[in-house]
Amino acid sequence: MTVRERSVEEVIEELGLPPETKYLGYVVYLPNEDEFLGFIKETSRAIKRGFVKTPSGAKVYQSYKKALRDAGRCKQKAEPNLLFDIGDHLAAVPVD
Repeated sequence: MTVRERSVEEVIEELGLPPETKYLGYVVYLPNEDEFLGFIKETSRAIKRGFVKTPSGAKVYQSYKKALRDAGRCKQKAEPNLLFDIGDHLAAVPVD
């Protein structure tokens, strides 16, 4: 499988989002629960996670690698999504 990096502008255009759309980073989405990772805290004894219903309360990552790492720390199926501000609300979009 070949993966090609795309520019943010290319993704915005491909999705048909308004040109003034702003890229904010990545969030971790749990599709089966329809929730987002709100926080994750790791100690020597436990990993604590909190989940939220909307992307506005989700933990935002600037690095795909870090979002993928924390997605792997969730017990449920979790995947990084791109997060966009499209003016009146936020939109989380699957990376691939």
